[in-house]
Amino acid sequence: MARRRNGAIFSACAVLIVALLCAGVTAGVHYGLGDAFAASDAALDEAKGGAQRKLLFPDATSFEAQSAPAVEGLNSVYKADTGAWVFDVTSAQGYHGDVELMVGINADGTVAGLQVVAEDETDGIGTNALTEEYFGGFAGTAAAGELTVDEAGAGQTHVDAVSGATFTSRAVVDCLNIAFAAYAQMGGN
Repeated sequence: MARRRNGAIFSACAVLIVALLCAGVTAGVHYGLGDAFAASDAALDEAKGGAQRKLLFPDATSFEAQSAPAVEGLNSVYKADTGAWVFDVTSAQGYHGDVELMVGINADGTVAGLQVVAEDETDGIGTNALTEEYFGGFAGTAAAGELTVDEAGAGQTHVDAVSGATFTSRAVVDCLNIAFAAYAQMGGN
């Protein structure tokens, strides 16, 4: 019976030692390659963002990151070699949380277009306000002032919301307003 107990203790110790070795190797790899993984993730995010910026301004050959002003909801600002601007903005006014868009502003101070970066809106309802059809209604709009889907007050311009997607429409308009505020601080209009 003593032999069986010793065998069980030996087996338990062996399993514990192997588990500790595996945990140590995993932690070492994570620690040693953590910076490489972070750099890879950043490069992937930049490549994705670069592709979206290129969709907004296909004639641009390069985009340079700019020092972003302190505007709540503004993630980053890029300036194209054509003089156009791209603002990556996030609004917390979506139905299911944050809606992140890229807002392109032409060199003449008008909206060029919008690109969806991230969203979690209801398919077929909220996403109806994240379509090229709805976004196209903002093309050519002066990047100044404040837009609203509600009744316009002083200094505001009313825009229509997508029926059934009011929360998401508000998030889109909020993203535009964030971009307009940042654009004004960057020296636009």
